[in-house]
Amino acid sequence: MGMFKILVADDEKFIRKGIVSILSGNLREEVIFVEARNGLEALEKSRTETPGLIITDISMPGCDGLEFIQRMKEINVNVPVIILSGYENFEYAKKAIKLGVKEYVMKPIKKNEFVELIHSYIADIRQAQQRNREEYLKRSENIRIMEKLKRDFLLGLLKCTSSEEARNYLIQLKELGMSFDSHLYMCVAVQYKVTPGNQEYIDFVVKNILDEFWGLRLDDEKVVNVVYSPGMVVAIFEGESQNALLEQKKKLVRDAVTLLKQYCKTDIYAGIGDVAFDSVQLHVSLRHAMLAAGYKIFEEGDMVCVYQELENGKETEAPELVKRLKPIEEINIFDMLDRYRKLAYSGKTRRVLKVLEHEYEEVQNHINLVMSRKQTGKPVWDEKYKSFSCIWSVGEAGQELKERIELLKELYDDSGGVNEALMRQMLDFVDEHITEELDLNTVAEKFHRTSGYVSTLFKKYTSGGFSAYLTGERIKIARKLLEDSSIPIQEIGELCGYNNPKYFSVVFKKVTGETPRGYREKLISR
Repeated sequence: MGMFKILVADDEKFIRKGIVSILSGNLREEVIFVEARNGLEALEKSRTETPGLIITDISMPGCDGLEFIQRMKEINVNVPVIILSGYENFEYAKKAIKLGVKEYVMKPIKKNEFVELIHSYIADIRQAQQRNREEYLKRSENIRIMEKLKRDFLLGLLKCTSSEEARNYLIQLKELGMSFDSHLYMCVAVQYKVTPGNQEYIDFVVKNILDEFWGLRLDDEKVVNVVYSPGMVVAIFEGESQNALLEQKKKLVRDAVTLLKQYCKTDIYAGIGDVAFDSVQLHVSLRHAMLAAGYKIFEEGDMVCVYQELENGKETEAPELVKRLKPIEEINIFDMLDRYRKLAYSGKTRRVLKVLEHEYEEVQNHINLVMSRKQTGKPVWDEKYKSFSCIWSVGEAGQELKERIELLKELYDDSGGVNEALMRQMLDFVDEHITEELDLNTVAEKFHRTSGYVSTLFKKYTSGGFSAYLTGERIKIARKLLEDSSIPIQEIGELCGYNNPKYFSVVFKKVTGETPRGYREKLISR
């Protein structure tokens, strides 16, 4: 809680200053005093200064004490008020009590009694503020838990393939106030490019824009949005007819994608699934929506793909790239990538998409399996890689495969010794450029290694890997700079490598549990 403020309103300067002098010299808590020379000035300062307690004279020019209190209530400023008056008039006291005045103190003021009175009010107000804060935090935590449960159950419903399991999720969602009452549903997978640096922020922004956009355009029609995975929001539309869901929503989705591209300044693509005739079958519509979203790999001009409009295509022979990873020392990366590209350009159909995804994921999982056994003797190593759903072009897929295969060869050929010298050089480089735009690829290029290899080294020698190390070091600098109240918070974010002040605030709170402003205020109040 911040420092306590008391507004003192009296048209006689020596009385006003006397009250401030008495209280500032005798209260047990340090207090900020705000002075007002009349009722109108007091009214303005009660709004702008947000005092915790008001001490006001009754008789003031322009707007007397009782009128000031009445007008304050009209503008919803609810602050405890203590009236001072030299009038021994019971009518004033009755009006003051009716207006909610806490005390009616007669002049001349008895110093010790007055100080104790004000002190007791400050203590009571502080306790009430603390109770309100605790209740607010409890309510916020309950809301957060409820929203997390809704998301978890909704994701469970979308991912499960068992009818019985789906019905259990529907029951749990209904108990949390989310019901699916229609018989027709359609899933839309909205994808957007993310980086480790903007993932949490952009997921939040995309979902909120879609919530607002659908709400404005759909009137009473129901739609539910959920962040399905980093870089993907799934929208579930309910409808009364198949035509309304498929045809009418296509333009709506295109408009939403255009809006997102304008605001988020990144690539956006949406896949529209076919209609499910039961909420239990939502996973089928979603699977088709995600396959349609995968069509972005062909880099067509449109930003929206409809599953039903995709050509199925003829049976496609898989190149079985995993077989070409054995033996490791004889891997021909160029030949593997050439086969993958030929597959991609053999036809822009559902079947080609499925084989492209299968081949890509098979190679990535095989590399994980080989490396886990190489490093530990048992399959526990799980190096994260970019999933196929996050690939935006054939070229990007090829580059991801190339880097991972090179990583496999580099780590497999390594004698197993710790490359401490290289790691020290990388840490020195990151520390030297910590306030600049910096990512894994920059470090990899600097030291002529693949980004996958650099990522693996950071996970070995630091807690959490490259992104966690970079964020941790930047937040250390931010904490130090926040001790200097003369440096604007936005400037501190820029000095730590965060050009977007909102994103800086999100990252800082995630690491410290407080916003930069809250952290600084806590330092100042100590």
